[in-house]
This record gives sequence, C-alpha cells and structure tokens, in this order.
Amino acid sequence: MSRNHWKMTLGTALLSLCAGAASSAAFGQAPDGPPPGPPPGSSQDQQGPGQRGPNPERELQTLTRLLTLTADQQTGVKAVLEQQSEQMKALRNKSQNEASNTRETMQARRSQVEAIRNESNTRIAALLDENQKKTFADWTAKRKAEMEKRRSQGGGDGPPPPPPPDGGGSPNGE
Repeated sequence: MSRNHWKMTLGTALLSLCAGAASSAAFGQAPDGPPPGPPPGSSQDQQGPGQRGPNPERELQTLTRLLTLTADQQTGVKAVLEQQSEQMKALRNKSQNEASNTRETMQARRSQVEAIRNESNTRIAALLDENQKKTFADWTAKRKAEMEKRRSQGGGDGPPPPPPPDGGGSPNGE
C-alpha cells in the first residue's frame, strides 16, 4: 500500500469515527422540552412525595386544557382551587391532631371533604359557559366514580390492604 493511500485510509477512518461519535451524541440526547418527571412547582415540589390532597396548579392546567378556559376564567378558577386546597390542608391538619381515628370520625372527615369539593365545583361552574359546564359536570362525575371505585377496592381512608399471599408479584408470576 502506498504511503498516500495509507494516509487517506487512516484519515477517512478517523473522519468516520468522529462523525459516528457526533451522531451518537446527537441522537442519544434527550428531545427538546422539559425533562421527564413532574414539572417544577408540581405537587411533589410543594407537598413532597406520597402526600395527598389537591394541587391547584395541576388541576388548573387540567381544567384549562379540558375546558379551554379564558384568561379571566383561569384567574377565577385558580382562586377557587387555592381556597379549596387551603381548606383541605386545614382539615387534614385538624384530623392529624385528633387522637381518635374511628370509623365515625373518618366518615365525618370524608363528608367534609365532599362538601368542600361540592362548594368548589359549584363556584367553578358559575365561571363557565353552558358548553363548559356540561363538560365540567361530566368530568367531575367521572372523577367521583373513579374515587368511589378506588374506595370500594380498599383505597379509602383506612390502611392499605395486605399484600397477596404469593408475595405480591404480577399475575404472570414475574
């Protein structure tokens, strides 16, 4: 092999290697946009992982997308959701400070939560036009049905159900 041919081959190989590394780095990068996981200011930032309760910002985003809220409607809905969140936090704090967690106190707390939600939903509906009201009513009914389903499956205020006797693996045994 001639000396020039060898230099050309080596140069081509190095160029290919560099181009391959550059394309691997480019394709290996995450797509433009926010990183995976909860957005900044989400419930995990404000409440910590595993804590329950409404997140006004997340719910406002959901309602804005679902109902196509105007800027004025967003302002009103945000105020309602923030007030609801404060009421829920106060109720949670009160119940955590109470010594008894009987079935009656848990039922009373559940009734208070439902009353707060109903009041908030009524106030939000008052800010909506007729089409938005129907969509909102359908959405709230679906959410309530899902909540009742979870509660009936052991996802209510009580302790979580015990794991299955087989160790809690998947149904496929994996």
